Amino acid sequence: MKVVFCIDDNPRYLALLKVAVRSLRALHGTDVPCLCVYAGTRLEVLETVQAEGIPLAHYSPRLQHTMLPPAAQGCRGCFLKLELALLPELARDEYVLYCDVDVLFYRPLHGLFDAPSPSYMGMAREYTAPFWHEHEKLFYEWRGNRHTVPMPFPIWTFSSGVVFFNLARLRQRGLIEHFLAFAAQNVDKIGNWDQSLLNYFFGRRIQRLDDCWNCPPYLCSCLDTAHIVHFHGPKPWDNKSEWSRDLRINHFEYMRHAWLDYLDAHERAEAECWG
Repeated sequence: MKVVFCIDDNPRYLALLKVAVRSLRALHGTDVPCLCVYAGTRLEVLETVQAEGIPLAHYSPRLQHTMLPPAAQGCRGCFLKLELALLPELARDEYVLYCDVDVLFYRPLHGLFDAPSPSYMGMAREYTAPFWHEHEKLFYEWRGNRHTVPMPFPIWTFSSGVVFFNLARLRQRGLIEHFLAFAAQNVDKIGNWDQSLLNYFFGRRIQRLDDCWNCPPYLCSCLDTAHIVHFHGPKPWDNKSEWSRDLRINHFEYMRHAWLDYLDAHERAEAECWG
């Protein structure tokens, strides 16, 4: 099963991508199947991905960045995950594991792939961004028909930082087309961007994954249980900002150094300057 990452033109995402793939390969070997999805044109990005030996899918998304609200422009690469079922490079893949690039693979993935596969998608619970929305229902039009999506009660928020996608199911009966129509017509009404779009549309069809597959370093259980560490909030180079002080707790410092250890001396010096 492929592990898929999505990036945009933020140069710091390249450092995150390097460590994500290097830590994945350290656990599963250099032949572990992975893919980087990119919608930009910067030569630096293309050359870096090639130098790391990461297969690249150069994709032109349906949900163009010009359609996103101004506040979402800084994380526009995250929206690419919504369209993985349409990628030609994944046309023969029934399932994929999507991960944000700000992850560190800390323990092997075998347990995840040995578990029952999700009917639509699997995600772990989100602990810092509760699901809230002022709209009790949202609407979208597709092929001349108007559709209603009710608020999916009861629900907690699932984190889209790690998503176990059933791409084959999403392709059936035009479900991905319906979802992208919903996303394009409601992205300006959704507060937590790609994550809220997935939660609102799929709701109770989302299968909950164990926290170990998407574990922020600030959780007290992270060191003992995490398989995928997700630097949700402060990034590994951030050890100074005031806004994230409350999240730099428990095992953040330990995992931050584990992340830095995957960089060479030049890369590490550059990343530490970002802090």
